[in-house]
Amino acid sequence: MKKDKKQKSTKEKVGLFKCIRVTVPFIIKSAPWLFVISCLVLLCQAFLESLQIYVLEDMFNGITELANGNTTVIAVMLAILLWAGLYMASVGLLYVTNYVDEKFGYTSANAQLIQCCEKMARLEPIIFENTDKLDDIEKATNGRDRSRDLLNIIKSLVLFTLPYLVIVSIYLIKREPLLVVAMVLIFAPTMVQQWAIKKLYTEKEDKQAPLRRKQGYYAECITDPKYYKETRLLGGYRFFIKNFRDLLTSLIKLDLKTGIKKELLFFCTTFISLTGRLVVYYMLFRFLMNGRISVGEFAAVFSSLGVLESQLHNLFYNTFSSVSEGLPYIENYVRFLNFPEMSGKEVDLGENIEIRLKDVKFAYPNQTGNALDGVSFDIKPKETVAIVGENGSGKSTLIKLITGYYKPSEGEVKLNGNDTRDTSFPSVAKRLSAVFQRYPHYAMTLRENLAIGDISKEPTDEALRKACAMSGFSPEEKWLPNGFDTMLSREFDDGVGLSGGQIQRIAIARAFYRNSSIIILDEPTAAIDPIEEARIYGRFAELSKDRTSFIVTHRLASVKIADRIIMMKEGKAVEMGTHDELMALDGEYKRMYDSQRQWYESNENASTDIEAEAVN
Repeated sequence: MKKDKKQKSTKEKVGLFKCIRVTVPFIIKSAPWLFVISCLVLLCQAFLESLQIYVLEDMFNGITELANGNTTVIAVMLAILLWAGLYMASVGLLYVTNYVDEKFGYTSANAQLIQCCEKMARLEPIIFENTDKLDDIEKATNGRDRSRDLLNIIKSLVLFTLPYLVIVSIYLIKREPLLVVAMVLIFAPTMVQQWAIKKLYTEKEDKQAPLRRKQGYYAECITDPKYYKETRLLGGYRFFIKNFRDLLTSLIKLDLKTGIKKELLFFCTTFISLTGRLVVYYMLFRFLMNGRISVGEFAAVFSSLGVLESQLHNLFYNTFSSVSEGLPYIENYVRFLNFPEMSGKEVDLGENIEIRLKDVKFAYPNQTGNALDGVSFDIKPKETVAIVGENGSGKSTLIKLITGYYKPSEGEVKLNGNDTRDTSFPSVAKRLSAVFQRYPHYAMTLRENLAIGDISKEPTDEALRKACAMSGFSPEEKWLPNGFDTMLSREFDDGVGLSGGQIQRIAIARAFYRNSSIIILDEPTAAIDPIEEARIYGRFAELSKDRTSFIVTHRLASVKIADRIIMMKEGKAVEMGTHDELMALDGEYKRMYDSQRQWYESNENASTDIEAEAVN
């Protein structure tokens, strides 16, 4: 409960007007001409709808006069035809409005989707380590769609409902002002109702967002092919189905609870509205009996009151209700658009990059304790450094700070004298290539998989082939039937399925293809056998002769190729030196090395030969 209170106190306040200011201009700019056409058509509709009231009065007065012999059938028929023409024109414009709105909605939806994708690419990476922010991102998806609904509501309100109400109110005031006052009093309580509805849906969305995110993950575990074998073999499928159903039940309960409260509010206001409507009809009848209005005015007013009531009902019950229900979602969308983005100045780091860490500390969001605690060292240009340690020792976190992906909580990380806090991430990224522990599998051709490693250059077969060779395979392998044009996923026609080791080799080749000053292998060989691992690291040593390079691993078989080894433990750099120096210390490194010796002792000669080959 304390966490929830803190979140509520620190959550950015948005409100309706800020939602409009942030979202509406962008949506309009996505298709301005369609928006203008839609606005003009709505105005015409409002004019035609309201004009029908005046025509109805003339038509019923004409019928009355015809019955008294004071006019002709032709005059009455013309009035009827005029009313029918206005009605058909209004219906025709409605179809035009629907068509234009559909095209405008499709265009603006795509523009907003692109906007969100670009925003995601610019977000501070640390946001994705914050569960509260991930909930906000999930909420923003619904808000994006609701923001277009908000614009449609505003457009309909300003260009159709309000003009119609003004014209009809003028008509009623001229006939009998008390009718307008009565209509306003009928719908006054609904303003309080809408405030209560907004509060209900805000609370519901805050509770449902984390549940939906979990439900989405369980659905992925059930349906995604990468989980298929294990979930079926171990029976995990039933576990995920049960959790999915439990979450679905919780979501439905929240929907039902909110819906019941909403319907109770609607019932109360509907009762008030019905009472007021009966009063209005009684007043109208009395005015007719007293001769304050004519039969034609009675018929026109009676008819207009029905339309007016429908418009007011739409305004208060549907329009305001939609705004009240949708506003919490849109507020989350606006908060997402205001998330902090990667910042810093563009700098040219140069080819030879010296890295300096001074008393670096780092803590992940919503977690106690530091993942890194007072790490300090310097790395010279073109030095090969192995960062080793047990799982959870802070190896990958350290790399993310060195590359500027994360910013230190305390201390400083400098690249050629440039503090990563003040340097834009793209300035650093263009000097980097890396294969991280969780490498992606892109459902594209081999050529595309490799070429995205560096989209700034033309992907020639020669350059791609060289990158493949560095990773230990060629495009002529049997598992690549179409060479560079092989589709690397069964999701598409003629696609092939890949093993974990094959996907890993492609990820490593992608890193080798990129021309960079710093290259990083962050435990990328977990799915590869020790001999092949030794070969890759041997090639890595050859490739990285003229680059600053990092090997991050908890397997110590191949770290001898490094100029220096940094031993991490519980977020601290506890030992530094060459393999021989650290073995002589008889400390953490030697203990870990000795504990793993049996894993790779049989392959030691093969590794040594490969390393010697790489050096030569």
